[in-house]
Amino acid sequence: MKPYYQDDAVTIYNGDCREILPAMTGNVDMVLSDPPYFVPANSYTGKRGEGYHRKMLGDTSIMGMAFELVFAHYVDRLVSDTGTYYVFCDPQSYPHVWASLYPLCHSTRMLVWDKMTSFNGYTWRRQFELIAWASKPNAPRIPTGDGDVLRCRAVKVGDREHPAEKPHELLRQLIGKHAPTLVLDPFCGSGAAVVAAKTCGVRAVGIEIEERYCELAARRCSQEMDFHTANT
Repeated sequence: MKPYYQDDAVTIYNGDCREILPAMTGNVDMVLSDPPYFVPANSYTGKRGEGYHRKMLGDTSIMGMAFELVFAHYVDRLVSDTGTYYVFCDPQSYPHVWASLYPLCHSTRMLVWDKMTSFNGYTWRRQFELIAWASKPNAPRIPTGDGDVLRCRAVKVGDREHPAEKPHELLRQLIGKHAPTLVLDPFCGSGAAVVAAKTCGVRAVGIEIEERYCELAARRCSQEMDFHTANT
């Protein structure tokens, strides 16, 4: 495979992770990713003319199968038995992420990212996002004693170059809880996770299906300080 971008710390591939991951080798210590999560089109359960009705099993089954396919069949074979997962999700997708990681890992837990401000909308506006954390059987304990609510301001909407861009500070915090040598993001978007890894002095591999975001991620990586001096 020919990388879209590569330097001493980061390798980025442009393509579908389901096609690229099977060709990869390595010993991944951390999977840090924000996969696309959504509720697919509602399933039809009524009589003719009554329209579509919400049905939990039908509406989310595609999402569940997608997570299981990617993590169980493609990603996990690359993760060491001391590795760990951090997967961003929401209340609807978390059960499916959890179900996908549970058979693969020794411990699974929900972390809450408090964005410290609510976003557009009415009634109860959402101010948080979830992170599914899971660790492999021989993963060392995290000697932090921190609570499971992480407070970090989200990237301002006007400053985002990707609609789901995650704050650099939060990603560095997650990486800093461990001592990984290789971070994998199979849905790297604008490259926030791989850039955060690089500035922590950690190697990273990212995969992104949209070339415009690969270009953005490559530009961000090339603008970061030299890998060998980055560990601030």
